[in-house]
Amino acid sequence: MAESTHTFYLRVMATQKVYFTGRVQSLNVQDADGRRQFLAHAADTTLAIVPGEIDIVTEKGERISAVAGYGVLMFANNRATVLTETCESPEELDRRRAEEALDRAKERMRQKQSMREYRMTQAAMARALSRLRFKDKQLH
Repeated sequence: MAESTHTFYLRVMATQKVYFTGRVQSLNVQDADGRRQFLAHAADTTLAIVPGEIDIVTEKGERISAVAGYGVLMFANNRATVLTETCESPEELDRRRAEEALDRAKERMRQKQSMREYRMTQAAMARALSRLRFKDKQLH
């Protein structure tokens, strides 16, 4: 199969659904240091991903963008698996809900919290901000 030399198998799974499965040319994810791109036959990797965009180019050249939460990416044997708490397409995102979630997180940050609560609030704020940035980008 000629196409398999330039593509790899990808599965993106969120907590509540399988977002994508199929052969792709490339995958871009967000990690703590910035954007990372994966192409066919990349080195075996396990990577923590942070809230931000996931960009996929399918084997036919179709571009798919989504916003994902915290998770992990595993790449081995020309197969990639992304496990994430959330993964949403532009159509699934509700700007008003994201703004409300950000407001709730900001309010919780102003309150005295345990370290665990503080980290959970930071995570909620990061998810809301990444959703809003992604939604704004899709509008332009």
